Amino acid sequence: MHLKCKCPHCGTKIRYQVELSSGFAHCPGCKTQFQLPDAPPGVPRMAGQASVEQRSRSGVAGPAGARLGRRGALNLAFTDPMNSQPAAMKAMGKETMLTWGFLMWMAFPIAGWLAFWRGTNVLSAHLFGGILKAAGNSGPGAPGSGKVADHIAVAAELVVFSLLLLGVLVTLNILHGRRVIVRGILFTTALVLLPFVGLSLYFVGLSFLSPQSPEAVEALGHLTMFLTLLSLSSFFLLLFTSVTRVIGFSRKAGFWLVPGALMVIFVLFTWITKLTGDFSKAGGKKRTGVSLKTEFPGYDTEGVHHPDFMKPRKQLQAGRLIL
Repeated sequence: MHLKCKCPHCGTKIRYQVELSSGFAHCPGCKTQFQLPDAPPGVPRMAGQASVEQRSRSGVAGPAGARLGRRGALNLAFTDPMNSQPAAMKAMGKETMLTWGFLMWMAFPIAGWLAFWRGTNVLSAHLFGGILKAAGNSGPGAPGSGKVADHIAVAAELVVFSLLLLGVLVTLNILHGRRVIVRGILFTTALVLLPFVGLSLYFVGLSFLSPQSPEAVEALGHLTMFLTLLSLSSFFLLLFTSVTRVIGFSRKAGFWLVPGALMVIFVLFTWITKLTGDFSKAGGKKRTGVSLKTEFPGYDTEGVHHPDFMKPRKQLQAGRLIL
């Protein structure tokens, strides 16, 4: 007996034997691995195969059907997010998914602020500085600034960027029929931002180094370029995986949805960063109130020292004509 289904990624119609129900198969169209639907009631399935619900409750995931605990599911999500992210999210449970998703999501603004405090504005200067300058926006003040307004502006723009990414993925999930629960969208958003977290921590560690030789400076420059390109490429690939493997759009649709989503994010981010930059500049303006200037002997009204101002008084002291 044979059953039919459609690939959840590209929509290719697939015909398979009923004994293979609930197992894993590769789509002949897009070559993506997915799990076949359960067999109809009363129809036997392949020995050793369990239904999707039983796999989710027992923590079984992966092509080999290996049992995964919460820690194993997290390791699988971190080590193979491109292929095994949906299976790992099913196996880790609701509480683990929500907790780790929130912690990793919050790590992005915290690590970005630490990098700014140590001297590098990773997001709006190092990664996307060219885009912001082309839009006529310089963002917050110089990295390492001591102004509280600059630190608030950087923290705000990092939180806004992560919220925009989360909002775009939630919107795509709703347009696709709400296939994934919100905690799953939060977890996959945190995974997408994880390369930028690592890059920010790299700049924090780099700030404690002071290479003296030109060779060491050049080597660190090449390493920084490599890690920057690695984080950007990982960001794009993980976002593509979130749209296709997690939310369920086809690869053909994901090819257009990912750049469209990034365009929306960067337009909104540029506009909001302009506001945070204006806030930072407003916080650094000098007070415009009335200034009280006190004159001291030897200093003019601007506080500049002039030794010649004291000469007449010294001469009077020498002639004992002090009144």
